[in-house]
Parts: sequence; structure tokens; C-alpha cells
Amino acid sequence: MHYLFYNNTLNIVMRFLSSCFLILSLLCATGVKAQVSNIRKDFVDFGFPRYEQCTMKVLTGGGVKFQDLELAISKAKHYVHVEYYKWYNDSIGRRLLDELVKASQRGVKVRILYDAFGSSGKGPNVTDEFIAHYRSLGLDLVGWDPMRFPYINHALHRLHRKMVVIDGRMVYTGGLNVADYYIHGKPELGKWADMHARLEGPIVDGYQRLFADMWYKETGEYLDSMAYRSPEAHLYAGMQGGYEAFVVDREPGKKSARIRQSYISCLDNAQNRVRIINPYVILVSSVRKALRRCIERGVEVEILLGHKGDHLISEVSTAREIYNLARRGAKVWLCMECFHHDKVLIVDDELCSVGTANLDARSLSFDYEVNAYFFSPEYCRQLNEYFHHHQKTAVMLTEDNWKELYPRYKRRLGWWTKGIRGIL
Repeated sequence: MHYLFYNNTLNIVMRFLSSCFLILSLLCATGVKAQVSNIRKDFVDFGFPRYEQCTMKVLTGGGVKFQDLELAISKAKHYVHVEYYKWYNDSIGRRLLDELVKASQRGVKVRILYDAFGSSGKGPNVTDEFIAHYRSLGLDLVGWDPMRFPYINHALHRLHRKMVVIDGRMVYTGGLNVADYYIHGKPELGKWADMHARLEGPIVDGYQRLFADMWYKETGEYLDSMAYRSPEAHLYAGMQGGYEAFVVDREPGKKSARIRQSYISCLDNAQNRVRIINPYVILVSSVRKALRRCIERGVEVEILLGHKGDHLISEVSTAREIYNLARRGAKVWLCMECFHHDKVLIVDDELCSVGTANLDARSLSFDYEVNAYFFSPEYCRQLNEYFHHHQKTAVMLTEDNWKELYPRYKRRLGWWTKGIRGIL
């Protein structure tokens, strides 16, 4: 009798506790969704273009990205519009151009914008002879804002976007430029970790409009945005699946604060966790303050990047910045075997971003950039898996290993570069 009473009482208590746990979980989830809704409201108020029923395929690594892109170009029927900050005259650069020549010979209109500054200097240069050769094969190949006297006027606002729009049906965008080392890495840095994404759905129209605006700025040729929409665009309204997405671009002088606004809104409304993968953490003041507020509220902030930098000044400036964030409570993971060039943000496993903008003054205050934001737990899950994969072989930065990871000359140089971080 006592056993039955005890057993029934225990069952009642367990059911009660389970109900309480369920209610608490729902309340917490509702709280997170409410905060994510605040980000959505901010994005609408800021005037960021919003699109429904959009999809994203994550492409990790240069080999995967270029294979997928070349296949898509081989199936293009109407047009291919291309923008890259860096396009080298090397094996992958020529291979991609050869694929575009084949498309042009099928009657596909190919327009290519490359940043004339980013594609010069180091590495195999894009020479006049190189350009003339591919123009003779039918490609409309244009260098964005070549360096002319007085040179400083042209050094400030560069075309740092990377995107390929195909037939209005899909767009490729992310951190990968066109150069062999984006696939094979560099001896001094090791492997090159980077990410691109293939976006489909109504969001493609947003990228096509950006290309059309930039093409007009450089060539004076007007591209009718309606003429370059997908022939199947009218079917988007009836699509099943997909997620809500926003396109956030930065245009100097007109939409200068947009990328900063998007980061600040995400950081100020995060409740549980923020994950960042970015090669450069050389923050402008407003984003630095938002990141500190986020940490002070108790949000778990995790940052993943390569231990070595591809430039000494950016490496030591980033080292000083991430050390200060780690001292405040951020978890900073340093990958020892590769250089991370990804630009990824994950907020509360509900909202994620893949794009072209670095967390430095160049991207946040000077250059042309574009990020895509998806309100999608599924894409957050995929990006979290990528984060975990690289986290396994990374070292967490602490006060104990700070001096071991960064020699004295780098620590001192990082301190001395504090005054010029606003232009790095």
C-alpha cells in the first residue's frame, strides 16, 4: 500500500516537473524569438531589402565552390553577371574565364567587373594583354576604377564584393575571390579556409540590382532590372519552403552605415550566443561597443579565426583586439593549421549571415560590400557544424597563452598600430 502511494506520488511529481520544464523551455524559446523579431524589425526600419522563400546552399572551400559555379555556368542560358575584388591570371582564373567564353559562344551574355586595384600588384597580374585576349573571345570584361593620379582618391573605396548572378535564378556570394591560393592555400599560412553560398529565390533580384548599379557606374550602360530577372520570377510567390532573407549592402556615400547597423542590431538583440568567423577583427568603435555590451549582458560570444594573418599589420592589430575581447569574456578560437577568410555570423541559432564584409574599417567604413542574412535555424545548424569542425583543432586564446602565441614584437606592434585601426 505504501509502495503504491509512493509510486503514484512520484509519478505526479515527475509529471509536474516535466510540465514546468516544458513551460520554461517554451518561455525561453519565445524570448529568443522575440529578440530575433527585434532584429527583423530593425532591418525593416533600416530599409534593408526583404525577401521570402529564399534558399541557401553552403559551399565550404574553394574546390567545392568553383566546381559548383562552373557547372552552373555551363548550364546558363541567358546571362552571367560577375563581380570580384580579386581575379588573378593563374590556373583557376583562366579556367573560369574559359568556361565563361564557352557560355558566350552559346549566346549567353557575359559581363565581368573586377576590382582593378585588387587584381593588380601581388600574384599573377591581370595585364592589358590578358584582358584584350578574353575580350576578343566575346567577354565584356571591365576593371572597376583603375588607379589614376591622384592615386589616393581611388584607394579608399574599392569593390570588395564577390558575386556571380546567373539567369536571375541563382547568385554565388561569400569570401572567395578568384585565385589559386583560395583553393590550395599559401605556404606561409597553411590551408585556406573559406566559404561561399549559392542563393536562390527572390533574393537573387537584390543582387542583380546591385550589379546593374555598379555596371552603370563604371560603363554608363543601363541594364533594365526587369529584363534581367529570371523568366520564372513570377513563380516565386507560389514556391514552397525557403526562408526569410535580407540583403544588406554597403555603398560609400549613400548607404555607408548599413553593414555596421546590421552587426550592431544582431549584437544588441542576441540573448544566448553569438558566433563569428572572420579573418580580421579590427573593429570600428560602434561595433566594438556593441560587442562589449553583448558580452557584458552574459551572451556567449565565440570568435573563430586563423592564428596567422595574411598581412603583418592586420595580424597584430587583430591580435590586440581579440585579446582585449577574450579578457572581457569572449571565447576566441585560433586555428593553427589554416587561415580563415570566411565572413560568418550566427545569432541565437535563429539568424545567420554569409557575405563579403570583414570586421575591419575597410569593409565597415570604406568599401562596397554585401551580406545576406537568413532567418533560418536549419542554415544556422549547418554553419554551427562548420564552426565545430574547425573548433576541434583550434586553441582558445587565454591570458596564460597570449604571450606564447604572440611574440613580444607582435604584441608591441599591435599596441602601436592602435592609432591607425580606423583605416585598416
